[in-house]
Amino acid sequence: MAHGWERLKRSVGTWVLLVTGILGISTSTLWIRLAEMEEVQLAFLRLALSIPVLLAFALREKHVPFKQGGAAILVSGACLALHFGAWMASLAYLSVATSVVLVYLHPVIVYGIEVWRGRAKPDALRITGVLITLVGTSTLALFSGESGSADEAEAKLIGMTLSVIGSLAFVGYLLAGRSATAKMSTAVYTSRAYSVAALALLVYLWIQDLPVLPIGEKEWGYAFLLALFPTLLGHTPLNAALKRLPPTVVSTSYLGEMAGAPLLVWLVIKEAPPESFWIGGPLVILGITAVAWKGDQGNVENSSESLGSDPGITEH
Repeated sequence: MAHGWERLKRSVGTWVLLVTGILGISTSTLWIRLAEMEEVQLAFLRLALSIPVLLAFALREKHVPFKQGGAAILVSGACLALHFGAWMASLAYLSVATSVVLVYLHPVIVYGIEVWRGRAKPDALRITGVLITLVGTSTLALFSGESGSADEAEAKLIGMTLSVIGSLAFVGYLLAGRSATAKMSTAVYTSRAYSVAALALLVYLWIQDLPVLPIGEKEWGYAFLLALFPTLLGHTPLNAALKRLPPTVVSTSYLGEMAGAPLLVWLVIKEAPPESFWIGGPLVILGITAVAWKGDQGNVENSSESLGSDPGITEH
């Protein structure tokens, strides 16, 4: 009885992490569009402003030597910098719908890698869930209309290339993060990975002679909102979920932004979602539920079946 209660609490806690993370990252595009700032500058600020908070939590944790998981953190941080930089830059060339659907190709990539490595089985339910989610995101992207500066073919090509690069980088971030979080707490991992990512973006800004700090209160405000909601309350809970779920489940959960972002924009600035939202949104939610439910049943309860995990990964 006690064991069953513990499993129930763990399962509920896992879903809370996923839902909180999805709601947090769903605000990202709204702040980016409203900020009207250099994309890489905004990517740097959203990470840099979140680091002090993460360090405060990390200092309360058991000290972990920097060499422990150091390589994984360096890879994870570099991939995160490339993901944010490339994806946010793609928004200057593509509509939000087109950019997001391309950057969210990563669940298929992650699942393919894990099946190829023998760490995931070609499970019918999870494959169906991924496919349903991709159909939903495609519906949102293809039928929501174009916006931004994507009229010219060259601009579209640049934007699509940046989005795909962002997607591939995110795969590296998830897989490296899975390895790193096996050796340390989420607070320690995220503070170090975000620091590496912020430093990489700062170096890029210096090399390109681009502005680092905002010039006005409005820009600072949106930078803080990006640090708080999509970064601290979005990516951080999903990083914590990596301790309990395989990368494919967490990766697919990120697709909830495709349903959550239009809804939040509708509630906040009274901009009604496109008609495609009412078809694509439920499909995205259904697909995520199928993949996450399977992962929760097959991996949360038995960490030895988690993809790329070790028996101690859920004990932090």
